[in-house]
Amino acid sequence: MNLDKILANLDDNFSEDLDRVRDLLRMPSISYTGEGIKETANALKEIIVDLGGESEVVQTKGHPIVFGEIDEGNEHTLLIYGMYDVMPTDEDGWTVEPFGGEIKDLPQFGPCIVNRGAVNTKGPMAAFFNSLRAIKEVEGKLPVNLIFAFEGEEEMGSRSFPAFLEQYKEKLSKAEAVLFPFFDQDEVGTPSLTLGTKGLLYFELICQGGDWGGPTSRGIHGSFNAWVKNPAWRLVNALSTLVDEDENILIKDLLKDVSPLEQDERDLLKKQIDEGLFDENVFLENYDVKRLKYEGKGLDVWEKLFSRPQFNIDGIFSGYSGPETKTLLPHIATAKVDVRMVPHMEPDEVVESIRTHLDDHGYSDIEMKVYNKYYWSKASIKENVVQAMINTYKQMGKEPQIWPLNPGSAPYYVFERYLNIPYVTGGLGHGARQHSSDEYCTVDGILDFEKSMVVFFDNYLKGMEKE
Repeated sequence: MNLDKILANLDDNFSEDLDRVRDLLRMPSISYTGEGIKETANALKEIIVDLGGESEVVQTKGHPIVFGEIDEGNEHTLLIYGMYDVMPTDEDGWTVEPFGGEIKDLPQFGPCIVNRGAVNTKGPMAAFFNSLRAIKEVEGKLPVNLIFAFEGEEEMGSRSFPAFLEQYKEKLSKAEAVLFPFFDQDEVGTPSLTLGTKGLLYFELICQGGDWGGPTSRGIHGSFNAWVKNPAWRLVNALSTLVDEDENILIKDLLKDVSPLEQDERDLLKKQIDEGLFDENVFLENYDVKRLKYEGKGLDVWEKLFSRPQFNIDGIFSGYSGPETKTLLPHIATAKVDVRMVPHMEPDEVVESIRTHLDDHGYSDIEMKVYNKYYWSKASIKENVVQAMINTYKQMGKEPQIWPLNPGSAPYYVFERYLNIPYVTGGLGHGARQHSSDEYCTVDGILDFEKSMVVFFDNYLKGMEKE
């Protein structure tokens, strides 16, 4: 590829490319409500077709998956994974219309697109297509064949994705590796690369009045708490048995399969921390946190982030939460909970251990309603697709952090377990506030990202020539 001409093309057309990113971001695509899902899926299909590919919107039991192919007759093929669904925008604190595609100056970062999905992950998805356009305008064709799989249920646990992979396994198996384009620079400009991801178990614990006590069908006057037990108190007491005051997990057998970091990963992490690549203070400052959960610094705290599971309450609600006062004894209380699982924890076994714990502690009446289950996944740093991203960062003047595991979760296990191919997430560019108000990505970072994708393709092909 003529890198200089392609990168110059991106510079020359950035104003138009930025508008394309904003146009896609302005389309709502909220997985939990379905708003805009169909329209966004059709828009992605048309983008792939406009680039000279073939595409279809594949119907599933849930939201559709956009499948596409651009076959250039090349020797090598990559699978491009993405998610076009986003979270709702019901949080307090939005300073702009969440789907307005507005550009706003943010302290420290300058001009930014503030919009739901700006970073997670419709922003990088739209910018990736800009990179493909630039390559085709200069070269006439892409350097690799591409297969696209964009899902609309990632925020709901990718419920339909495994079945889709089984259905399209023959077509998807033409790919040698998977690329998930993403803005991966932090607040100070350091890019990161993850060698896998934690698993996710998401569920509700529901306590309702019944034989144990409590109202059974409706809330009653709060004064009757003198006679009648409260489901909210019962749920709180049950939750308090799951962790101690420092949030260490107390559930028997839940931690039995937890594996520490591999020694080479731990050594690499320590080396990078000693070199100043990892700084937990960047997180504290930018996420408005006064202190970490654990004492210590450096390796003491970073190793825990990558190697320990967590038991997190995402939300807890019951009874009256409106303005002023209303005394009420609720009949039901609910907690939304997620567990992030590390190697070699298995979701079904974690569910069983939590259920057993609740039963053994006298809370067999509390319902456990499971919504999502992701398996953990690992990738080797030696894979060509991983090395290509590392080399891209270095070639563009950035020394990357190598994360042994993503503390968050993504459906990478489907590529590892169903297709048996490696994967990588990455790209330059910065954005943050995912799942929160005023989600953003920097305008300058979009152009950096587009260029990094071009350089990545070049590095990927060079690596394949050496194999």
